[in-house]
Amino acid sequence: MLSKFSLILPLSNIQAIHFQLLQAPPVIINFSGDLKLGTEELVNMRNVEDLQENIANRCVWMASSIHRGEEEVMLGVHRALMQKHPNILTIIVPRHPHFGQEIAFDLQKKGVNVALRSHGDSLTSETSIYMVDTLGELRQFYRLTPIAVIGGSFLPGFTGHNISEAAATAAAGCAVLTGQHVGHFSDMVMAMQQLNPLSIMQVSRGPELEENLDKLLSNPEMLEERRVAAKRAFHGLSNGVIENVWNLLQLHILRKTN
Repeated sequence: MLSKFSLILPLSNIQAIHFQLLQAPPVIINFSGDLKLGTEELVNMRNVEDLQENIANRCVWMASSIHRGEEEVMLGVHRALMQKHPNILTIIVPRHPHFGQEIAFDLQKKGVNVALRSHGDSLTSETSIYMVDTLGELRQFYRLTPIAVIGGSFLPGFTGHNISEAAATAAAGCAVLTGQHVGHFSDMVMAMQQLNPLSIMQVSRGPELEENLDKLLSNPEMLEERRVAAKRAFHGLSNGVIENVWNLLQLHILRKTN
């Protein structure tokens, strides 16, 4: 079947080899860059403008795309950070919204001040955790937080999530942390780290994650350095991706159909 393809754009040399082992002709295999890096920055902030004022003077970090089991890691880190940063706000964006409601209701029973995005709960100075149990708003929240911890990567068997949105979004991007289990996103992680070693931090769960978050929250200069590094690494990788894909489509497919 693959011999009938006109063009294949793998993400890595390993993928290219796999396609050849499946009998794809080498001549149709070309590299263009990762299309996940070809996203434009989101500018619509109308739905979260009110939140910006409420979190302006607080220590804020976000755990995004959290899967079942990882909430214990993130909540444990949150509790530990509260001892050093009493005004901390942890934003949690679960991969599946209904899971966020389960977490929130359980925490509320324990007396934790949790605000649910889907319920329209107000974010006040007393709010400890803001649960974003909605769909389609992740990139807007990357613009609100200076630090993004990318879930789906902190437990064995997980394969990570796209880190480029966090690095790209906002004026300086987010300081990006991820776990060790990133699957095929390892190519993106390595590429960004090669461009700038400060762009992505890969950490283990628990104490190491807490330690690195504490450093970022305590040191504005370090945080800014990490944010800028992530932003620049993203732009270095994303530059020309869309154009490369379009040129290859023109060469291998569109011209042949004219």
